[in-house]
Amino acid sequence: MRTKRFEEKKRRVRGEKVIGVDPGMDRHQVAVIDESGMQLGKSFSIPVSYEGFEEQLHKKLVMLMGEFEASEVVFAVESSCNLWQTLCAWLSERGYKVVLVAPLTTRSSRALVNHDFSKTDPKDAYLVGLNAQRGHYDEYRVYESWIESMHHLSITWSKLSTDRVRNLQRLRSFIQNRFPEYLKVFPDVGVETSLYLLERYFLPQHFGEEIVLRELSAVRRISRGNYGKEKLIALVEASERSIGIKEKGGEEESLRIILDGWLSELRCIDRQMDRVGAKLVALAKGSEHFGILQSIKGVSELGAARLIAECRNFEGVTHYGQIEKFAGLNVRVSDSGRSRGARHINGIGNKRLNHLLNQIVSQVVRYTPEVANKYMRRQLIKASYRKNLIASIPNFLKLIVALMREKRAYEFREEAVKEMLELKEKYEELSRKRKWRTMKFAA
Repeated sequence: MRTKRFEEKKRRVRGEKVIGVDPGMDRHQVAVIDESGMQLGKSFSIPVSYEGFEEQLHKKLVMLMGEFEASEVVFAVESSCNLWQTLCAWLSERGYKVVLVAPLTTRSSRALVNHDFSKTDPKDAYLVGLNAQRGHYDEYRVYESWIESMHHLSITWSKLSTDRVRNLQRLRSFIQNRFPEYLKVFPDVGVETSLYLLERYFLPQHFGEEIVLRELSAVRRISRGNYGKEKLIALVEASERSIGIKEKGGEEESLRIILDGWLSELRCIDRQMDRVGAKLVALAKGSEHFGILQSIKGVSELGAARLIAECRNFEGVTHYGQIEKFAGLNVRVSDSGRSRGARHINGIGNKRLNHLLNQIVSQVVRYTPEVANKYMRRQLIKASYRKNLIASIPNFLKLIVALMREKRAYEFREEAVKEMLELKEKYEELSRKRKWRTMKFAA
């Protein structure tokens, strides 16, 4: 166990009064802990308003502690949901030292007070202050405006992506009832060509032979030559033997209105995602790390921008394990005496970063020897795509942190490439024997 960093955090708050805050939607609960760890008086609540922050908070603190300077106290705020953000920003602007205590820390320490897991606001406010005094906190940091903008945009992009998936599921459900064979012709119903056709036709009887000539040029143009006559003929043939629910008299207009609603929302989300993504990339180009990430084949511009945004431009990152832990991808160890428990992925971390790293590495592993070699070695021992992909993420993080430390672009190393080609040959041979669906690696 490494305690140096933990002891340093305890030293930072030693000898200072800690004001614990349990934030709420309408009111914040506040408790004051003195230098010896004892609570001063009773906890109190303040409304989430200008009067509560500007007048009542200071007035009630003076009644408990007497007059004090901003440098003499530390505010510890539980980082639950987004209820803490306005108070922390307000306190920071006025020169107070602010630290954050994780809700998991508060929850885990409830039983330490009186062997009772009961939750009350005064109890939580007391525990927030006490945990901060013991060093169980994270620093509240104020980042540059462009980094904050990128972070907000990344969160928005992730939420829009979730909304898009939800609407695609609604669209698939609608088509599954009326024209299920359409989904076999267009498995990805959200591609531009599919959306274009659904805006004009959606019932089997709409896909007559005449649409082949009518829409051929448009389909080729929209799909950039990926789809053509074969796709349209497949739709016509599928419509002739469709098992979808038949449209009854007067029902088509209502169905059209419903479908137009889902399509309109998808179009709107796509436009907003494009706008957010373009701004993310534009801001990311101002970071010295953007070019380094782009030098690794498989990392897209948007992927690099979102990675910079979620890691706050990698400020304070000195070791790859910090990013790994932040994403919840570190290994949870359970050892005691001679027994060694099973190793599991922690899972407690930034879910957006976790998902993003999985997406990026699934592409990087095809081209980058430092990541591909780890994946193939594990696959040759025991095949498990998802587990072995996740196990390769630390290699990617080691690579980018090393490149950032040296401030240089990625370059292929001859020995790593040679090892990759050898492993690729073994992997493909084993795949043929076991009839795996193999991943295609770059030559």
